[in-house]
Amino acid sequence: MSYTITESKTPNSNPDDVIIIRAKGDFIAGGTTSLVELLPSGDVVKTPLMGDAREEDCRKEIAIEAQVYKRLNGHPRLVKMKHWDSEEHTLTLEYMPNGTLEEYSRAHSEIVWDQKLRWVLEATEAICLLHNACIIHCDIGPHNFLLDANLSLKIADFSGSSLDGSCAMVFPGVRYRAPNHDWKPGQPPTIQEDLFALGSTIYYIITGGSPFQQLPDRMVEDKFRSGVFPDLNGNPCEWIIRRCWQQEVCSAVDILNMVDTLIYRS
Repeated sequence: MSYTITESKTPNSNPDDVIIIRAKGDFIAGGTTSLVELLPSGDVVKTPLMGDAREEDCRKEIAIEAQVYKRLNGHPRLVKMKHWDSEEHTLTLEYMPNGTLEEYSRAHSEIVWDQKLRWVLEATEAICLLHNACIIHCDIGPHNFLLDANLSLKIADFSGSSLDGSCAMVFPGVRYRAPNHDWKPGQPPTIQEDLFALGSTIYYIITGGSPFQQLPDRMVEDKFRSGVFPDLNGNPCEWIIRRCWQQEVCSAVDILNMVDTLIYRS
């Protein structure tokens, strides 16, 4: 898929694999749902993609994200929403200068233990926040946590999330996906799927890589289905990650309590 930036609100005729969108600022990122741009004000704006068969779905998904921000806006584990334009379906958010957790970890090989432990706590707090508000994220991973100027972690990207039991619009990558949950379009997600993904995210924070990072996706999927997970010997969060992967926890609060215990012992 390619992107063409234009000043026109209405896309002209274009090839099916080209998305045309009105430029509002400097390009930051583009996904399957929206384009993210940095505004002159210092905020960022997310605009639904236009010009292909999924245009209406893109508008619906960014509207879901706006609902999440309206429900939870102001919490320290959430990026602050500045404005929601219900006509153009554009979402203005505060800018996170340190990018995603994934990007930051790749660029900084030496991250101290105290920082990693803080991220584990903040990631777990973020999932507690969502689940307590009847929101299932559905795509938890280091790519969907952002870092502010103080390296505080915030959960992001709710375009595919489930609100109040609604159907999932997305599903996690294989390394963050519970092996006994075969995702199907229109299928309601479960809290356990988020908790499994949180376990893999904690693994990423501690080790700097995703589970079985060097293996092909199909092989990872087969291992997970067989109950085979990466070796956790020597990992300070071993018992937390293992319980997430083995789906032995019932809630994010259970994980938060385990993290609090780890912090106390540290």
